[in-house]
Amino acid sequence: MAHHPALQIAPPSALRLWLAVLVIGLAWGMTGPLSKLAVSTGHSAVGIAFWNALLAALTATAIQSLRGRRLPLGARHIRFYLACGLLGTALPSSLSYMAYAHLPVGVTVMLLSAIPMVTLLVAWPLGLESPSARRILGLALGAFGVGLIVLPGSSLPDPSQAIWILAPLAVALSYSGENIVIAKSQMSDLGPFTTLCGLSWGALALLTPVMLVTGSWFDITAFGPPERAVIGITALNMVAYAGYIWLIGQAGPVFAAQVGYAVTGTGVLLGTLLFGERHSIWVWAALGILVLGLTLVQPRRPERASVTAPAPAPQ
Repeated sequence: MAHHPALQIAPPSALRLWLAVLVIGLAWGMTGPLSKLAVSTGHSAVGIAFWNALLAALTATAIQSLRGRRLPLGARHIRFYLACGLLGTALPSSLSYMAYAHLPVGVTVMLLSAIPMVTLLVAWPLGLESPSARRILGLALGAFGVGLIVLPGSSLPDPSQAIWILAPLAVALSYSGENIVIAKSQMSDLGPFTTLCGLSWGALALLTPVMLVTGSWFDITAFGPPERAVIGITALNMVAYAGYIWLIGQAGPVFAAQVGYAVTGTGVLLGTLLFGERHSIWVWAALGILVLGLTLVQPRRPERASVTAPAPAPQ
């Protein structure tokens, strides 16, 4: 008997891929509320970023050892680890925690969704991406969406928070720089997980002296809610990163980029449910415009790897 098209069940492989998008998006989206909790008792952004890097480096190294793989330590590898550690972890993590300390979770997550747009702006002059009318329109919409958050005096709970919007925008620029470094590097001998391990150690090497000089150390073994949140952020980032790399291998970078929508939606929803955030009409309008702009800047051809796909990097 023939089946009606509407009653046909989606192929298991397709269902698994979409479930992966949802799970990865939920994992990364949950790091926003946990970040808000981590900074709630005054822990320094640099101190939290230090613990994230240390826990990630130790965990990744243990997994590498279990896989029987060693971390390459040639001069070019170390330069790569330090560059990615700075642009992909040390700088954006510290700035992200500053943003979460001063901005609503939902607004911060919305602004972080601009990473592909900022990457496109950086990639065009370097010849890594080609401009098109569709993508230029996407960038214009992204700028307009950010403007709707910044300009109206009633868009944020406190107008003085507007200056902190620069922090997540700087995070987007930093991640974009990491995307460009990875795209231009000749590191074909490094797999994604080895890269994560190396950049975690690179970030730790950069964050440790800053943490010591600024007195940002705190005792994570206190295991209060903020300390548990720091551990949870690290675990979620690593699980999401591994899932994201698997998803790219299974479906390509363009399909994997759909994770960004799930991350943004999860962050906004959890900010509302857990922290009672109530956004103005300007912020909701900005969310819709940013999502539309993000859709337009994504490459259309799945067979082409694009540097505008959001790079998986710890918050």
